[in-house]
Amino acid sequence: MRICITGTFGTTSLVQRLMYDEFSILYKPTMLTTIYREGYYEVMDIPDNNMTMPVQCDMLIITCKSQKDIEHIVRKWFGLHKRLIIALIDTAPETAILCPEEHLLHINNMSREGLLNLVQLIHAYK
Repeated sequence: MRICITGTFGTTSLVQRLMYDEFSILYKPTMLTTIYREGYYEVMDIPDNNMTMPVQCDMLIITCKSQKDIEHIVRKWFGLHKRLIIALIDTAPETAILCPEEHLLHINNMSREGLLNLVQLIHAYK
């Protein structure tokens, strides 16, 4: 199962939390696409820039502070994923406008808040 993670805020941090249950307070921008493989899963950490081309994936997780910040990403990736999940990172709750309500997750990168819901969705769709 290929899971692509991209967005405007906290993509690499989310990948590190999912893959290794680790978090760093040091900010490092995502510069290149990084691929992680673990059993049945292939997780791609993809930067949001003009040089990056979207790829076919089973699940697209887009990270952001607000859904308004990622409308361009949703358009860019349209038709290339089976499931879309939006992860609002360290921000106030919003009403879902780009995905179904159950696919809009509120995640706190400093704790495990929201991570269990994300892991449950990944396992439900594998």
